[in-house]
Amino acid sequence: MGGNYALTAAGVTAGRGTVAALFVAMRPYQWPKNLIVFAALAFSVGDIWTVAEPSSWWSLLWRSTVLGALWCLASSAVYLVNDIKDRVADSVHPRKRARPIAAGELSVGTARAAAVLLLAVALPPCFALSILSGAILAGYVAVMMFYSFGLKSVAILDVLIICGGVVARAVSGATAIDVEISPWLYVCTSFGAFFLGSSKRWAEYRQLGADAVAHRRSLAQYNEAILGQLTVISAATALLSYALYTIESEHVPRNGAMAATIPFVAFAMFRFLLLLGGARRADAPDRILFTDGQILVAVAGFAVTAIAVLSLS
Repeated sequence: MGGNYALTAAGVTAGRGTVAALFVAMRPYQWPKNLIVFAALAFSVGDIWTVAEPSSWWSLLWRSTVLGALWCLASSAVYLVNDIKDRVADSVHPRKRARPIAAGELSVGTARAAAVLLLAVALPPCFALSILSGAILAGYVAVMMFYSFGLKSVAILDVLIICGGVVARAVSGATAIDVEISPWLYVCTSFGAFFLGSSKRWAEYRQLGADAVAHRRSLAQYNEAILGQLTVISAATALLSYALYTIESEHVPRNGAMAATIPFVAFAMFRFLLLLGGARRADAPDRILFTDGQILVAVAGFAVTAIAVLSLS
């Protein structure tokens, strides 16, 4: 495997122009993660649906949408900084060596300037939207800089920081629309994020084998069995916490009808695990999540069912 890693990035990339390379380096395929800013709206929908005027609904939806777009810009800036820092390690990774900075298609100077510009565009409007939302986004950027420059090497903490980023998105979504933050928002997003974070580390460990430590130092403190256990335990906990939310939360219909969405969540999670350990074990976990047709159908079924339950209850 080591011999394959020695292939130059130029030999595995088709060669993109600067603009195209910059767009790819911004990782637009990761932007769906920022939909979590809508979680606060979803977790409070039972209350908002019954008391808010239609115009208020559109206002809340608009504010959440703007916030999500600003998170996309800021997270892309973080990805650029991370790729600048990791360009040497990425160049010997079988998949990440095709990233524009590691492949030499995008210069460090251009990437650094783009990151600064993205943050300059994202942060001021976020503070204008909500002081707390802006502070949360700025705090996320600061923590992720520390992550890129050292904290990613600390086992468990590296996954917890990723989880923190997901929770930060959810909490900023709540502050942007000025709704009470439900405890279920913390519980479900935290366990869901830990599931995705641990599955990412598990995939990296299995894909890189003996070369895993050279790419990510924290992997030296893990082993495949432990990472597999963390993934399975967090998956079960995330599913259980969501199931309890659909029954116990004060923000969903009291007849328990929201439990009808549980099969869609369970199918998506189990399908993800099936692909992660089988047919698509060489893919990045987030690519599986956002590109598998059956998972996307489950997400659509979840959305339709949730809307129907809220409309009819």
